[in-house]
Amino acid sequence: MSKFLFIILLTLSSFAKAQQLESLIEKCEEFHLSGQADSLKKYSKLALEFANKNNDALSKTRLQYFGATTLLRTQPDSAIKLLSAFNKEFLSRNDTKFLPYINASFGAYNRRLGNYKEALKYYNQAIESAKQHYTGSENKKLNRILALQYNSLAVINFEMSDYELSNQNALTASKIANQYNFTQIELASTIILANIQMHFKQLDLAEKSFLEAKNLSIKINDRYRLGVALANLGIINFLRVEASQTNSKAYLASKKYFFEALEMAKEQNDFTAISARYSNLANVENVVKNYQSANNFLKEALKYADLSKSKLLTMQVTTSLARNYLALNDTKMAIELANKGLKMSQEMSNEKELPNLYGILQEAYTKEKDFVKALEFQKAQMSAKDSLYTTSTTAKITELQTKYETEKKVKEIEVLTLQNQAKEAEIKQKNYLILAITLGILMLLGSFFFWNRQRNLKEKQQTAEMKQRLLRAQLNPHFLFNCLNSIQRLYIDGKTAQANDFIADFAQLMRDILEKTSRTTIPLYEEMDFIEAYLSLEKRRLGDKFEYEIIMNDEVKNADFSVPSFIVQPLVENALLHGVLPKNQKGKIKISVNQLNDESLSITVKDDGVGFYESMKKAGKHTSKGMELIKTRLGKKGKMLIKEIKNLNNEILGSEVELVLNT
Repeated sequence: MSKFLFIILLTLSSFAKAQQLESLIEKCEEFHLSGQADSLKKYSKLALEFANKNNDALSKTRLQYFGATTLLRTQPDSAIKLLSAFNKEFLSRNDTKFLPYINASFGAYNRRLGNYKEALKYYNQAIESAKQHYTGSENKKLNRILALQYNSLAVINFEMSDYELSNQNALTASKIANQYNFTQIELASTIILANIQMHFKQLDLAEKSFLEAKNLSIKINDRYRLGVALANLGIINFLRVEASQTNSKAYLASKKYFFEALEMAKEQNDFTAISARYSNLANVENVVKNYQSANNFLKEALKYADLSKSKLLTMQVTTSLARNYLALNDTKMAIELANKGLKMSQEMSNEKELPNLYGILQEAYTKEKDFVKALEFQKAQMSAKDSLYTTSTTAKITELQTKYETEKKVKEIEVLTLQNQAKEAEIKQKNYLILAITLGILMLLGSFFFWNRQRNLKEKQQTAEMKQRLLRAQLNPHFLFNCLNSIQRLYIDGKTAQANDFIADFAQLMRDILEKTSRTTIPLYEEMDFIEAYLSLEKRRLGDKFEYEIIMNDEVKNADFSVPSFIVQPLVENALLHGVLPKNQKGKIKISVNQLNDESLSITVKDDGVGFYESMKKAGKHTSKGMELIKTRLGKKGKMLIKEIKNLNNEILGSEVELVLNT
């Protein structure tokens, strides 16, 4: 009997220990998915000791995996060797539960190396394996993994300058995190979205977001993200110093935040973050021309970059230090460091830094009056820029064209659908005609029904044909290729940041066009926002050839007015292409929106170009057809008034086209 009781007690004890170990593993998973590396390190070590005592091999491997992930920030190369070994062990045991975590870790490692395409692949695999393993069983854990990976995708999108997709993925992560109360993940999303705001120079808005992230980090004791928020607050103030070197308040604020972020990084022994913070401090000093102080910070940054074992980071800091020595007129040291950076860049097959390094060498040898070598490196710099353009920017433009062509095909299908509708309407019209003739002799009422039916069908047919013409107008690639040529020119001129911004704004405009073609009418403010975006792109493309002004008071803007979609854009385009651009001096386009009464609006497009009727003579029938199309769309709900502006000598000063819309 006593032996039986002993066996029962032993069984219960084993069961309790197994439950306790499983609870520790789940706690480690929670910390891992929340990005709390310090807590994960502590709990995984505690749980590993427990697993060793209980000889639980599977749990031991899982806990060792968690411990290895905590090394990704500080010792990435050591971490990836351990993670690869654990991955093989999991696969040999067919343990699919950890596949999402392993793929996410491989993605994080590749992101640190700058292998963004590989990182994207692993993050997407993490999402797919999570859905396969956890859907229908552990919904909360599934959504925690998904939110974390969408944040990771958003970071990579940001690094690859796809700011729109970055914003979309960060918002998706934030929505999931908010729904399931994943505070740490929501904090990470806030930081990503704030970075996007900062990229687009919305500094006040970004500062507000980072201050919220800072306060939330303190509240939940997330020291890592507290450091990230502090660093970004420092960058915001650095950008203000960059805009105005006399802004002493921003200068002091930026250094204060960077030093606070540096302390956070040292507290966590995060060599990568320490190196980045020293580089930030050097950048601030460089802007105000404190080159020696910047040099000291960069030496510290290089020391910690070496400790991080990140070849990419070491190369980047080496390049910055070479540039700094050039500012100090120490050309020999600048040349030595630039050559060292070149060697690292070639070993890593990293072409991104080559133009910068060749530029440093060209400037250094020019100062040394070795013009032969200076010319040699100038040619190498130009060649490197051309290579970068061929391999990366062409791919971006091709991707944009592919996206547009895909959406264009969708619209072409809509056109074919509308054509079929028009044919069906025509067939129905004939059928009703035959029926009416047959019954018309006998029934006067039948004749009336036929006439009424005919009228309705005719209106539907005209509507379908009108939609066809509008959709075809949107498929005109003229504006698309003008913009792509402008983007290409910016890249050739080395204006990468401007080109990336142009691509983002242009892609948004294309989506607006394709989305609005499905609606007959749109709110007034949407139409005017579209005009603003269109003119902004045209001005960026054409430079100082024209300026524009849109006048619409808040009362009109906030009122509930709807207008036919794209009714104003042809008038604005006509004013630009046929009015302003043909004259040999800078022109101006002015769009005014006024409320005439409770049910009518006046939209006026005025330019100081060559004159409406003069432009019609040059444009031929094309312009008149465009105007006829607008009149047809207006129908009885509005009218269009055209006049030329002349002085007392009857000389043409421009044109004015007014749309009066009965809303």
